Parts: sequence; structure tokens; C-alpha cells
Amino acid sequence: MKYSQDRDLLPSLRALYKRGGPYQKAAKTVEMVIGRIASGCQDPFEGIALTKHGENRVPKCRKYDLAGFCRLLTVVDDDFCYLLYAGSHDDCEKWLERNRGFAPVVDTKGRLIKAAKSDDNLDPKTRVQGSSDYSYGKLYKKLAEADFDFLVESLPRGIVRRIEEFESISDEDEIVEIAKAIEDRERSVAIHDIFVLLRQGNLKAAQTRMLLFRGEVAPPKPETEIKHGEDLRTIPTDSPQYAELFKHFVQTADYRDWMVFMHPEQERVAKAEFSGPAKLVGVSGTGKTCIVVRRAVALAERYPSGNILVLTLNRPLATLIKDLVSVCASSSARERIEVLPFFQLCQKLLAQFEPENGKLYDDVTWKTKEHIDEVWREYYRCELNNRDAAVMQPVHDSLISRKIDAERYIREEFDWIRSVVSPQDRLRYMDIPRSGRAYPLSKNFRSLLIDGLGRWEDKMRDVGITDYLGIATALYRYRDELDARYRCALVDECQDFGTIELSIIAALVEDVPDNLFFCGDAAQQVSWKHQSLADGGARVPGARSMRIHRNYRNSREILQAAYQVLFENLTEEMMETKDFEILDPEYANFGGPVPLYLETLSLAKDLAYAVAYAKSEIAEDSNRKACVAICGHSLYEIQRFGEQNNIPVLEGTRSIDGEALFLSDLEQTKGFEFDLVCVVNVSNGVIPNPVTPERERFRDLSKLYVAMTRAKLQLVLSYSGTHSSYLSKAGDYLRPGNWTEFVSEEQVLDLGAPPTLDDLREPVDDKPVDDVPSIGLMTGEQFLYTSGALGLSARLIEKIRSLVAGERESVPDGTPVRWGCLSEAVRDNHAASRARQQFGPEAFKEFQALAERLGIC
Repeated sequence: MKYSQDRDLLPSLRALYKRGGPYQKAAKTVEMVIGRIASGCQDPFEGIALTKHGENRVPKCRKYDLAGFCRLLTVVDDDFCYLLYAGSHDDCEKWLERNRGFAPVVDTKGRLIKAAKSDDNLDPKTRVQGSSDYSYGKLYKKLAEADFDFLVESLPRGIVRRIEEFESISDEDEIVEIAKAIEDRERSVAIHDIFVLLRQGNLKAAQTRMLLFRGEVAPPKPETEIKHGEDLRTIPTDSPQYAELFKHFVQTADYRDWMVFMHPEQERVAKAEFSGPAKLVGVSGTGKTCIVVRRAVALAERYPSGNILVLTLNRPLATLIKDLVSVCASSSARERIEVLPFFQLCQKLLAQFEPENGKLYDDVTWKTKEHIDEVWREYYRCELNNRDAAVMQPVHDSLISRKIDAERYIREEFDWIRSVVSPQDRLRYMDIPRSGRAYPLSKNFRSLLIDGLGRWEDKMRDVGITDYLGIATALYRYRDELDARYRCALVDECQDFGTIELSIIAALVEDVPDNLFFCGDAAQQVSWKHQSLADGGARVPGARSMRIHRNYRNSREILQAAYQVLFENLTEEMMETKDFEILDPEYANFGGPVPLYLETLSLAKDLAYAVAYAKSEIAEDSNRKACVAICGHSLYEIQRFGEQNNIPVLEGTRSIDGEALFLSDLEQTKGFEFDLVCVVNVSNGVIPNPVTPERERFRDLSKLYVAMTRAKLQLVLSYSGTHSSYLSKAGDYLRPGNWTEFVSEEQVLDLGAPPTLDDLREPVDDKPVDDVPSIGLMTGEQFLYTSGALGLSARLIEKIRSLVAGERESVPDGTPVRWGCLSEAVRDNHAASRARQQFGPEAFKEFQALAERLGIC
């Protein structure tokens, strides 16, 4: 007898196990059956009674009695036994309704596939049935043209026309009626089954049923050597260790279901052997993280004396991968697989080289608990009597004259510099092309930035803190002293690693087969770093570079909308990624509701509606998980907002097991999947960020694409005012509306809006940050750090900086020539024509217009 298990078996057993009592006893009975099978027992069901009632919805079904009035559903056919589902009587009834006509088949490669087939009479008690997914469009258009032509071949044109009118809202009885009018029984049943499955949105099952009608798949025969496929996994009969792994998985959380059932394409990559570094490029939803996890386990088993390192940048993703490894690996393999965010790896290694400096390498200062974002602003704006950053003011002024947020841009430039050159080699920055960066910087400006970067690093050391690239830079100094302590290293979301980081990773492994494995997707690249695998010591030839296109996560409708947003806004800069190209996805095999884009009055309302809607969806099904991703705010700001409203945030310190609803920025959603994702504040003026150079806004597009493709079944984009330009050409794939159509006012609680960085900052110079002077009372330097200065001409910027310098000065006749604040300058220039000469005629006109725009008097 050959044994297989349906992918629904493990989740069903976990649900029983978590309920405890007799339900847990029922789950343990099935564990015992699996253990017997894996040990080669001739009768693994010995001592377990069959129920007294038969079952005709699933042909050849056997139901076993378990504790707590639970059942184990199986199918036995010739030399094959399939373990399908375990649960209470009601849960088993629901499973049988969903899986009417269960018919296991094998493809030409011997892989098991789950098909659905009605009997020849289309008996209402047994035929394939299911509710509509309410998707748009004619159902026949979801089939390949050649398949549809084959299906209706030789049918009267009148019947074909009626079939072509089927939609998801069509009555199922209408499909039955037309099918029964077709004399060819085999074709009649196939048409019925395929269109009922298409009506459900189950494209994969419809395609499999089509293959069965074509004769390209068939029921397995006793002599068939079978392999596990997407929905049915073989159970070994000679591996007692399998029982241990199965038992371990039963006791883990349900969001990891998809990790156990790898698709053949994924498994091929996970188990492949490579002579050196290898790379996998895959579109969103292809299960790249799944492949990384399963490959780590496979390598731990292949090299039993070696340690395996799994790295990612994203802390929440590292937590998820660690949880998944604990699920999929045997106890001996788990002990040798280390999963870390790269920041933590650097902390660990630096503790060996600089044990006395452990407190320096964190992103929150141990002295004052300031966040790195707060320290950066304090440094950049020359607060606390530290004017080190003033050296960069010429660069700042040039950037803001181009309407670029200089404070943000220069911080990103620091990341770019440190991602490509070592601290000892920074003079190379003076001449190298700045790939991925659009605003040109002269050698003089580059020299000022190198100086400013050095001073920023001094500032971080002084306060006991570091940023992400700072810790990589610190560790790089010891690169030649790093030893190859890992047999293999795997890097998930590699497209966001810089060359310096890759160089560090390469130093941790020897030059041996299977030493490095990189996984990435250029469409999801959100960092500002320079990247070259070859320069980082990990050259990957074409023979070791693979691609995977099939999206398994998202409904067809969600992926169509996300890809349309991406494709319609693609830029040349996105296509220039050297090591990770953008691929066209192959769509998932299931359908769902069309994504929504909804309007409301403000960000606070937007958030309140999104959270209320997510909670209502979770209330209908406690197994659902939802995420509200917020555009235009940093993770730090969202963390504080989450604390204020008692909503967990994806920030890397928690598993997503214990909660159902999360907040996040766009970037931190990477690697996760949720049943529902609401992306809020997708508003014009927020995304893309208008104060980022136009040719660099593709990072915002990547972030939005990442967040959209986290949704498996439902996606909502919402905005206040005017929606983002990114959505302008996606109308065919998004349904417009208003939040009030989906959430009643009674459900909505006022949560407020996320705070800004200035709202959160500690007092500066003994003054609270909310005591910042009004625009009119600011010095020129203070004003030039505000958004009001963006887009001013270079001449006016120079005049404001030099003339409104904090102290009033006058010439002997009393005419003022310098001013302490903007209001003084405005009043004097209105009153005294000679004072205006300090600005000059053109700059004075601009200054007058600026004063009127900002209401300075």
C-alpha cells in the first residue's frame, strides 16, 4: 500500500490539538497512524473503528471514529490510501462539501494531483458544487483558448453561446441544465465540473479537470511510482524520523501551512546541488522564503557536520524564517541552522572584536533611549550646540533649491557610500558613478559629504548608537579576520543588500559547493545601496542563476492589480538592476474579489475605517490574519502609533502567531502574507514622495508593490483627497468606492493619525520640541530645514541663510542689514527701501512672495 496525505490534514490536526481534551487525543491517534505508516506497519489503522455510515460525496471514502466524536477521512483505492482530513463531525461535513468528487490523479512525471470529478449522472448528492467567488467577467475567458475550443468541440453553436455567457454570478442550476443537454456524457460532466470550479474561482482545480478530460492526467495504477505534488504529499514507509517531524508540525501555529507543501518547481531549487554561489530570481508570491527555509533544512541534512546561516535585512522576516525553520527541520538540523537579521549578525561578530563597545552597536542609544531617527535629526539640524553637520549646508541648499528633501536624501546618500566603499577607501567615492542615484553631485559636494559622514559616525559613537550601515561599516574593518564559521549561507531578499554587506557574508563561508545562495526580486528593491554580487565576492555564472515565475500566494485579481500598478509606472532606473531583473509573473490558480480603492476624508479616518474593517473580517473567521500598512510614515512613527492604540506592529521582536491584526510601514510587510491587507494613505503628495528626485521615486513604487502583494485574498487601497498617481492607470483592476459602503460608523473608533518625528522627539536645548518657534520667529538656518524652503531659488536661499542669521545688525544710519528672524526681515523690508538692497531686486520679490505664502508679517 502507498500512502499520501492531503495538505488539509496537518492544519486540521493542529486545530484539534489546540482545542485540547478529547480533541487532542483524536489528533494524537492520527499521529500514531502516521508513525505506523512511516515505520512500515502493515495495518496502520489497527484498533481504530470505521464509522457506521458511508459517504458518497467523495468516492471510496472511509471514515474512522476518533475521540471526542471526531472523524478521520480517508480514501482507499486499489493500492493507494489517502489521509485527507480530521475534525469534528461538523468540520468533516464542511470539508466533504468543499471536496466533492475528490479524485487523485498523476501527471506524466508521476506527481500526485488532486482533481474533482462528478459522477456521470450529475447526481445532486454527489456532484461537484460550491459557492461563487463573485469575480467579474465571462468564465470561459479564464481558460486557455485552445482548452475551451477542445472542450466545446462539435457542440451545437447554440449551446456554446449559452456556455460563453456563464459568469460567476450565474446560477449553478443553469450550468447543470446546459450540461445535461449535452449527449456526450464525458464532455457533459467535464463542462459541468470545469465551469462550476471556475465559478468558485478555483482556477487550479478547473485546469486539472481539463487535463483529466484531455487524458493528460489519470488515476494512479498499482505499478505507478508516485511523487508528491502541490496538494498531496507522499508519506514514506521507511522513515521513523518522518513521524517525529510530523508530530512537531502538528503542535505549531497554523499560519505556516504552506511551508510543508512545496510545489515541484520550488522543491527542485530547494534540493539542487551547486558547485558554488547560486542565485534565485523570483516574482512576488513564488515562495522564495519557503525555498530558502527548505533549502536551509536540506543543506543541514546534506552537510551534517556544518552550520547553516540564513540572513535577511528585515527583522520581522528573520523572526518568521526562524519560526518556519523550527517547524520544518528535525531537532538535529534545527540546532545547526542559525537565522539572523544582518544587523544582529554584525552585533554578534563585533562583540568578539570589540567586547568593550557592545552598547555602541544598537539603533536606540543606551544613554537616553533616543531612537536613531531622533539622533539623526538632532545632528543634521545642528542642535545641542553641535555644528558638525553645517559643513554640508552647501549640499543641503543645492538640494532644497531643486525641491528635494535634503535631510532624507543625504542620509540615504550616506547609506549608498557605505554600501560600496570601505571606510579606508572613501576617496573612491569622489569619482565612481552613483548607480541608482539621479541628482548629480560635484566633486566638491562629494568631498563635503565624506566629511559630514565621518562626523555623523563620530556623533553616533559619542551618544552610543549606530544606524544599519554604520554597523556593517564597523564590522568591515575586521573582514580579513573573519573565519569561515558556516558551511553555507543563504540570503533572503538579497536585492536590498549592498556590496559591503555581501563581502562580509562571503567571508563567513569557504569556497566550496553550495556555499552561498541568494534569493531576490528586483521589483521589491527598496534600499538605496550599491549592489554587485561579483564585487562582493560572490560571482554567480548563468548556469547557477535560476528564475521562478509562478505566483502561488495572491488571487489572480490581486496580482493583476499589483502588477498593473508596477508595470504602468516602471522606469528605466528600475530596469537597470544588475543582478536581479524584473520578471513577468505567472498568475495564481485561484480567484477572488476585485481589489478596492476607497476614499475618505483624512488619514485619521482612513486608519479608523481600515482597522474597523480588518477587525470585522477577523471576527467572521478567527483564523484570518490582517495587516494595515501605512504610507508616508516611518516604522518608528508607526510603532508609537501602535503603542498608543494597543495594536501590534511588524517590527521584528514578535512572532505573528499570537495576534490577528498588525500595523506596518510598507517595507516591513516583506516576506509575510495576510488574508487581508489594507494599504492606507495611498494619496497624492504622499506616495510617490514629491520631495524625492523624480528618477528615484521607483523605490516608493517598489514599496507599494511589496505591500499590495502581501494580500492573499483581499486587498484594499485607500486614500484621502486625491489618490496617488500610481493608481491612475490601474482602474480596470480596482473597484472604486467609499469606506462608508463597507464599514458602518458604529464600528469605527477614533484612533488619530500617526505622530511625526517632531511630535516624538525629546526636549532640545532644554526646550520641548513642540516649543519650536513659529515660522516668523525662525532664523534663516532654522527655516531652511523646513518644508517651506523647498523649491526656493538658490539666490534666495543664500540670502536667507546669510542675512537672517540670528542677530540683528544695522549700519550707522540705523538701516538694518542683518536680522534675527524672518518676521524682523519682513517688517524692515516693508518699512525701509534701503534694507531691501541687501536682498537685491529679484531675491526681494521672491522673499515678498514667500512671506505672503507663509503668512509672515
